[in-house]
Amino acid sequence: MTQADISVYQLLASAVARFCLVLCLSSLLLLPGPATADLDSAVRAYEKGDFYTALHEFTRLAQADDVHAQYNLAFMYYGGEGVVKDYTKAFHWFERAAKSGHKQAQDILGYMYNHGYGVQANRVRAYAWYSMAAKNGIFLAAKIRDSLAFEMGKVERIQADLLIEDYQTRYGHTSAR
Repeated sequence: MTQADISVYQLLASAVARFCLVLCLSSLLLLPGPATADLDSAVRAYEKGDFYTALHEFTRLAQADDVHAQYNLAFMYYGGEGVVKDYTKAFHWFERAAKSGHKQAQDILGYMYNHGYGVQANRVRAYAWYSMAAKNGIFLAAKIRDSLAFEMGKVERIQADLLIEDYQTRYGHTSAR
């Protein structure tokens, strides 16, 4: 993959992630139950630019294992929206959401592992998370995974296949979104 391809992918990934955030935030309005009110208020705060309130609401919900709040909180840290950009915190929350089956978080986690954002770069883990995202319907993740495969040696591919098997066992449940 050339530097130009990576730059185009970064721009596309950023645009897709923003779209997914808006879509995810909008879809939260349709969820039933008491958590909806909390998510709804966090979404409204985010949409109004009240990042302070959104941050606190998403953080509280994310700590209570709400996968959508985890993803949205991660995205705030990743993009530096209302907070200081912090890839380490973004990675933490994307990872929690990814392990709960959030397919966009799985894709972004692959990207972060591939490029070393918030975590040491690791092609094997990037390949595995891109594979999980691809299995959950993220078409671009499959393309990136396939290009990574050409860069990996035989040992890395074996390690990746074992890791995918482990991820499937532990995190292979139905996608959260």
